[in-house]
Amino acid sequence: MKRSIISTLATTVAVAATFALSACGTGMRSQTAEMVPAVAGVSADSPGAGDAKGYVALRNAALVYPGPQGYKSGSEVTAHAWLFNNTPQERTIVIKHEGQEIKRSTIKSGGFERTELKFKVNKDVPNGQWVDVQFDWIDFYTMDVQLPIAPPDALQPGEKVELPAEPGGEGH
Repeated sequence: MKRSIISTLATTVAVAATFALSACGTGMRSQTAEMVPAVAGVSADSPGAGDAKGYVALRNAALVYPGPQGYKSGSEVTAHAWLFNNTPQERTIVIKHEGQEIKRSTIKSGGFERTELKFKVNKDVPNGQWVDVQFDWIDFYTMDVQLPIAPPDALQPGEKVELPAEPGGEGH
């Protein structure tokens, strides 16, 4: 009986040690820590993350899907972007296309804003192409980015999705 208790105790200690040691590296340096988010738009950061000046960021900036024809020269485009101010002070941003101001906004320290931009393009912009836009954080940092056309949010009228005849026929 004494041997059975010692054996059970040893097994329990070994299992507990295995679990404790297997969790030591959890979260230390995972592969997902450096993954790029799966969003259609552009993301950019100013230098300085982690220093006393802080940083500003642009997230998921893209042109709204206009349909299969893209944007025609002279047409007005719509773009969406998320703007983040992670600096210790209020920041003003001026957004420009081809040198012309599209929008000006002030974002408080630690704040963010989802913005909608509307401007005209002077060339055809087919799907898969982009438009140059400048995000100028006054007296801090300027981001020159190429805004792509985002994929559609939903099926367009008349579009159909064809599913395979038998689910699970391919892949896993």
